[in-house]
Amino acid sequence: MRDTLKILLAKARLDDAAAVNSLLLPIKDYVNLTSMFSERRSGLSYAYEEDARVGRFIASNGVTVMSFSVTAITREEAASIALECERIAVWGMYEIRKAADRALGAPVEE
Repeated sequence: MRDTLKILLAKARLDDAAAVNSLLLPIKDYVNLTSMFSERRSGLSYAYEEDARVGRFIASNGVTVMSFSVTAITREEAASIALECERIAVWGMYEIRKAADRALGAPVEE
């Protein structure tokens, strides 16, 4: 069993360009996300930062965008979480916590 996971959440309305840009700032390659947001499409994308060991998961329902950052994980763990996230129908903190738990079998820090 691994240490407790830490998940950080940020949420913005797609019509708030400054807030959306601040969510995208930490993600190095977000070109696919900008087209998803500008077309107001629902979807999920993720990126992994090797140096920081952070998985960033971006979900949009066409109106809002949510960014979930999971710290202290490996690239493989981020991919497993992303796979679990594909099962989420309605996005929220509870759902991402459950996806991370299913993927890694770890309790999540409050």
